[in-house]
Amino acid sequence: MLLASTLASGGHASMVRADDDYGCRVVICMGNSSSNGGPWAPDTCGPAMDHLMDDLRHGRGWPQCKDSDMTVRQNNTPYDPCPAGTTAAAAGAWVAEGQRTAGARPYSGMSGFAPIGTPRPSVADLSSGYAYYGPQACVGSQVGAYQVYGDPSGDASAVRWRNGRDDGGYDGDPVTVTVYDHIVWLQPQSPNAVDVYEAGQFQTRIHY
Repeated sequence: MLLASTLASGGHASMVRADDDYGCRVVICMGNSSSNGGPWAPDTCGPAMDHLMDDLRHGRGWPQCKDSDMTVRQNNTPYDPCPAGTTAAAAGAWVAEGQRTAGARPYSGMSGFAPIGTPRPSVADLSSGYAYYGPQACVGSQVGAYQVYGDPSGDASAVRWRNGRDDGGYDGDPVTVTVYDHIVWLQPQSPNAVDVYEAGQFQTRIHY
């Protein structure tokens, strides 16, 4: 498609025949890949994209461009899609990045893993008493799992005794920590979002 492919091929928005049409300018800018800086990167795209964000925040909807096969769908999520090769961990699931220790037995527990960093719950913010929304874990391949009692992070300031006790005791159920070979953490953004598709294929998610 001429409009959406202009930037991807190194063209300039002002070279497109529909450069004076706001809706088509948005389509052109949306066609700029993230590897090339994304929709706001070209100098000519800033005003059109700022206009779009203002329209969306005020409920004016998505502008139209008659020559475009781009469509949008409203979404209600504070997170971007997980990167290729990863999937979103369940909300509240404890995860850790690491590898299994050489020679470790299948049921050796936490000592059977060489962790990278500290276990964390996906989408739960430790600093606010596990209130949503915290960073979302996008996980790779599962390495294994182990169980612990208490708070798996080991951070005494973040411990929340699920049985309501704060005297150092804990008699609740064990917490399962699943270990993955790599984890990408996505920071929450505005939950107001639109997914952009071109010819039926997902392109990007915009938060506003």
